[in-house]
Amino acid sequence: MTLLQKKASVILVDDHAVVRAGYKRYIELDEQLSVVGEASTGEEAYALLEQQNADVLVMDLSMPGQGGFESLRRILNRYPTQKVLIFSMHENASIANQALRLGAVGYLTKSMAPDQIIAAIHDAMRGEKPVAPELKSALEELSAPQLPHHELLPREFEVLVMLAAGESIDSISSRLHLSPKTASNYQANIRKKLGVSSALELQRYAKDHGLVS
Repeated sequence: MTLLQKKASVILVDDHAVVRAGYKRYIELDEQLSVVGEASTGEEAYALLEQQNADVLVMDLSMPGQGGFESLRRILNRYPTQKVLIFSMHENASIANQALRLGAVGYLTKSMAPDQIIAAIHDAMRGEKPVAPELKSALEELSAPQLPHHELLPREFEVLVMLAAGESIDSISSRLHLSPKTASNYQANIRKKLGVSSALELQRYAKDHGLVS
């Protein structure tokens, strides 16, 4: 890289400092990339973007507080041209599909090798939509039909995934910083939109549509 070439800027968003430090080290081994900021929550990322521009925002989904899906929606609503690359532990095509529907430019998994992550950042910079290799074929199958869970709001989808995994209302309200009443209201709205009437039916819906393994 010549002195006249500007490095592409990256912001890392993950609630684990060790994860951010590790990937920052790998990313900055690439002479064309520079990590210009870090955040541990979606709220911090939103605030950081008001002060620091970034070519690509690399963001986890499973974070405390506002959560990944709602953070993605808010960030893109405020900064519609921002490239957001999701980087998640969820190796799940339905979750990836939801993130892409909300406007993420790509979906990576934490099982991917560091060089694949770096290549994906470059792909996103070129306007491509990088996706974890193990999810590509499943995503193609999901891309056409419009399903009931596609109509859920970002926060509702987040709560759905947690309910489907067997988490209690108390656990969800604690993790997402919601009151138990608000979490219960989300549960009621989700059941209505999906056309289910019980926790068992909700879990069956989630399993049938690949939202849980």
